[in-house]
Amino acid sequence: MAIARLLMSLLFAIIPASNAFAQEKVDGESAEAALNSEWHFRHELFQMLLEERGLQVAGSLDASLASPRDSVIVMIGKQGRANAAYAEKLSTFAERGGTILMAFDSTASIGGIASFTSTSITSEDSAIQYQGHSDCLRVANLERSHPLMKGLSELIVNRSGWLVLHPSQGMSWEVLATVPETCSPRRCRGQPLIAASLSGLPDAGTTIVAADPSLFTNSMLWHGDNALFAIRVSELLCRGEKRRLVFLVDGRPLPSYRASPLLQQTAKPELQRSMPLSVPIQNAPPPKPTLESALRLANSVIQNVEESNILNEALINQPRPLNRRLYTWIVLVGLVAIMAAWLTLKMKHTAAVNPPSPSARTMKTALALLNGNEDQGRQYGEAAQMLARDFCLELSAGAPLSPDSWHCLDNPAIQPSLERMSASQRRELTSLIELAASSDAPHISSRRLQQIGLLIHSLRGLHREVLLNATHTAGRVE
Repeated sequence: MAIARLLMSLLFAIIPASNAFAQEKVDGESAEAALNSEWHFRHELFQMLLEERGLQVAGSLDASLASPRDSVIVMIGKQGRANAAYAEKLSTFAERGGTILMAFDSTASIGGIASFTSTSITSEDSAIQYQGHSDCLRVANLERSHPLMKGLSELIVNRSGWLVLHPSQGMSWEVLATVPETCSPRRCRGQPLIAASLSGLPDAGTTIVAADPSLFTNSMLWHGDNALFAIRVSELLCRGEKRRLVFLVDGRPLPSYRASPLLQQTAKPELQRSMPLSVPIQNAPPPKPTLESALRLANSVIQNVEESNILNEALINQPRPLNRRLYTWIVLVGLVAIMAAWLTLKMKHTAAVNPPSPSARTMKTALALLNGNEDQGRQYGEAAQMLARDFCLELSAGAPLSPDSWHCLDNPAIQPSLERMSASQRRELTSLIELAASSDAPHISSRRLQQIGLLIHSLRGLHREVLLNATHTAGRVE
């Protein structure tokens, strides 16, 4: 609590006294309750740490992107659509010397830097639950050798998601905190919660990413070592000659923390009680607060915050996880749907294939079918006989043959070929001559017709080769 008291003392000691007269008086317990509730989820304390290190709030994000060496960019909450266009420029901003802090509670992918998952992590392990809440957890898996985590024992996160770090040639990530191994969903276990990256380029800046933006809210700074972590982050972001600050919450830039109406409204009652009851002179400068009154005001605020059970009220008002009974029904309905789809596909693949309907054919009698087979066999025989007779004419060297006798073995033109033929080839030649001399074409199959054709082709090649050699020999003799 020493760090928390230091933060609050510094906060109220630097508020100008003129701010006490900037707002109208708020009356009633309901207005005070609304003020306290809104204070929890704001970031005045963390923004104060940055501005008190010499940073001045910049007018626009473009101005900071244009001068990275003296600029700090903080992006917290939800990523606004207007700022999504700057995602690709942030890595270049860091490479040129700028420092960045990003902590989103919505699913978002920031260029080639990192992706944020908005699914809240929970745990049923009471050892890591904070104040009995399953979604408010103690995180002790810290990289304590890093300057940001030096001296820290645990951080308290509230409905946090997790990170997916994108590999980059120009940046080297170091994971500083990870999700405990007893958390749900299972895929989040061991995933990064906080990471920092130092670019390998000379004079480059630093990028810090966190999956839980509540680490930097006013209410969460009081718990665990969150306040010390916020101080370390502010030191790292402001390292060097940084002078410009852009503080974006839900995509909207914030003015200086000194302009926060909540700080002005909180400071007003104590300052008014410390003033004399006389009516102030018109246009007179307001009195300056003394150190004693500022410390008394800070102590009063700290005591009220400690006794108001702020964290429990804030967590009660936040939405809780799905009802277990409803979740069970959703899972069962999903399983039934998956099973029905699987059975449908299985039945579709295993169903019998209907054979195609037979093509229509003209009906024939048994006699027509028998005659058709005989005609086809006769046609094969006639074709074989024509091939045999043509071959006999070629062997006789054009000499006329008797229609009744196709024997050509006695022809002198065939003698050289007969001498080259083997005994089996002569028998095959004799069968061809008999086929050619037959008065009636035989009935043969298509296979036999093919065999006769191959036989004629081989004998014709032999005969022509003999004739060609004889011609060459005669030419040389002459």
